[in-house]
Amino acid sequence: MVVPVPTSEPTPPRWRLRGATRMSSDELRREAARLATDPLVLQLLVARGIATDEAVARAVAPRLKDLRPPSSMAGFDAALDLLEWAHARRVRVGVFGDYDVDGVTTAAILSGYLEALGLQVVVRVAHRDGGYGLTLADADAFASAGTALVLTGDTGTSDVEALARLREHGIRTVVIDHHQVPEVMPPADALINPHRRDCAFPFKGLCSAGVAFYLCAALRSRLAARGDVPDPREWLDLVALATICDMMPLVEENRVLVHRGLERLATSPRPGVRALLDRAGVGADELVDETHVGFRLGPRLNAPGRLGSAEPALRLLRARTAAEALPLAEHVEALNVQRRLASERCVAEALALVEADPVQRDRAALVVAHEGWRAGIVGLAAATLCEHHRKPAMVLAVDPATGLARGSIRSWGGIDVRAALLACRDLVERCGGHREAAGVSVAQARIPELAEAFAAACGSQTNAGTEVDEVIDGELPLPRLDEALVRRIRSLAPFGTGFPAPRWLGHAKVETVRVHKDRHVGLRLRQDGAVIEAIAFDQVRDGAGFVPGLGAELAFVFAPTLDAWRGETRVRAVIERMWAPSSESR
Repeated sequence: MVVPVPTSEPTPPRWRLRGATRMSSDELRREAARLATDPLVLQLLVARGIATDEAVARAVAPRLKDLRPPSSMAGFDAALDLLEWAHARRVRVGVFGDYDVDGVTTAAILSGYLEALGLQVVVRVAHRDGGYGLTLADADAFASAGTALVLTGDTGTSDVEALARLREHGIRTVVIDHHQVPEVMPPADALINPHRRDCAFPFKGLCSAGVAFYLCAALRSRLAARGDVPDPREWLDLVALATICDMMPLVEENRVLVHRGLERLATSPRPGVRALLDRAGVGADELVDETHVGFRLGPRLNAPGRLGSAEPALRLLRARTAAEALPLAEHVEALNVQRRLASERCVAEALALVEADPVQRDRAALVVAHEGWRAGIVGLAAATLCEHHRKPAMVLAVDPATGLARGSIRSWGGIDVRAALLACRDLVERCGGHREAAGVSVAQARIPELAEAFAAACGSQTNAGTEVDEVIDGELPLPRLDEALVRRIRSLAPFGTGFPAPRWLGHAKVETVRVHKDRHVGLRLRQDGAVIEAIAFDQVRDGAGFVPGLGAELAFVFAPTLDAWRGETRVRAVIERMWAPSSESR
């Protein structure tokens, strides 16, 4: 057994209970009995703002019939009319998707469904080197291919020049997107985007794949009287992939779509997804959940688009047989290895740049730039900087040939990074994104100005520049942890953005400790006679990090999971933070 030498202990975090109000134990039992659910399940739902009878029922058992009709989406009827026209005339349709998971899955959903209807479809996806979105070259390629209608997925709202070029070619266009809508509407025949000011659809958290599913379902309803039409539910697995990987809120419509999509992934995964799961080490008998999607499938499907063209990911998702999917999955896996090596180097260099700059560390947000990084990798580095320094981070890849830097921003602590970026828009060439993540292009010479202005904009938001509280669901003694309890917690899955996984405060004594792969700390913990295995991922980096000593008392924030080990199921604690309990804070 390898017992590492403990390093300096981290400062105990401030923490608070999730939810503004809490029910007493008696109230929970009474309400749970009335609603025919478990008290622990109800406690977790109430803490997440789900308290009405109807909301509880939908959260516990999401159903497709709970989806609200899309007729109030601005642009929806116009898009549906164009698709019905294309089907009646049997015209050739172009489909274009952006280079991330949402763009690729949207392209796969639309092309797959339209082909199932008997239409000829020309599919293209973005290339990282071509820049963001639909380009003039893409527009000309669709014209050369003889398309009469082009649909864009996860892009198009800001692609004014390319859409105008398609109009010059006499090609009609439908934009399916969920990015912020500019003041001037794009020159499209139909724009479906939940963020349109005139969109009355009540849920704004759909990704493009979710909108595409709605469109296919509505088209099926229109065509149903004309004969047998394909069922769009066959593409719900791709909707789940996009929604999870694009970090959309897992509430309301998304909760239903992802729940049903994960069921499809678990029972009848398409050949490309199954082949990629095999490459990721997920066995055929392993239940595929949101963790597998977010941490195994997502990075691999994103890898081609991060390094260049997203075409390999699209071809994999569109593969019809296992024989066709196998070499495609191997190619995507090879690209993922390249992506991982490049991102590890970028992360290490970004962390070093911050450590070498005390001015950066004192600001409310971090901004680092380097000439040797790939633009498709910097988002991963930004996420790591956020987690490491617990503040928003912008990471920029500089192209010395053009004098431009392209980068990604990730949020921390509820700070709206898109709003902060818009406050600096006079300094940038282009920007866009969401509250939690954004993208930016900036002239290299203006990076110092942008770094100062962006940090100031983040600092002006009320919770910036302060230590963010750990939000937990309560204290959970280890003797209470058993398989039945973890399964009750897991009954509320999927967890993710907007519906966070339960996190608990724990206390225990360290019985054994081991560092795996110089990164992860494995522990055996004991409390009042109960013993449990635990793992703290990525706790050690470059020999630094907190590693508790044998026999030490330990406090920690953790999530309980079930782990298959030598044919048996066991409970394991995944530790997010740990510290010595002698000076805990609340």
